[in-house]
Amino acid sequence: MTASPTRTLLAGFLSVGALGFLLDVSVFQALFMAGYGPIASRIVSAGAAITLTWYMNRRHVFRTAQTSRSGPEYARYLVIQSAGLVVNFGVYLALLNGVQGLREVPVVALCGGALVAITFNFLGARYWAFRTE
Repeated sequence: MTASPTRTLLAGFLSVGALGFLLDVSVFQALFMAGYGPIASRIVSAGAAITLTWYMNRRHVFRTAQTSRSGPEYARYLVIQSAGLVVNFGVYLALLNGVQGLREVPVVALCGGALVAITFNFLGARYWAFRTE
C-alpha cells in the first residue's frame, strides 16, 4: 500500500522541521555561549532555521524550485511561519489558562501549541507558500 500524497508531504515537512529545529537550537546555543543575549540569539537562530526549512521544503518536499519565483515564495513562507508562532503561543496560553492543572505541567500545553501550529504551518506551506504561480 502506498502512502497518500498528503502523508508523504507531511512526513517530508516534519523531517525538514526536525532539521530546522536542530539548526535553531545549535545556532541559539552557540550565539548565547558567545555572549549574545537570549533575544538576539533567538532572532538569529529562528531566522536561520526558517531559511533552512524554506530551502529544504522548496527543493525536496514541495519541489517548487523550478516552477516558482523564490522571492514571493520566501515572503509567503515567512508570513506562514510568523503566524504559526502566534498560533503556537496562543494555544499554549489558552491551554495554560483554560485547563486546570496544566500550570504544574506546562510542557503539555507547549506540546498542544506545537501540534496545532505544525498543522497550521503545513497547510499554509502546502496551499499558500509553495503554490505554483
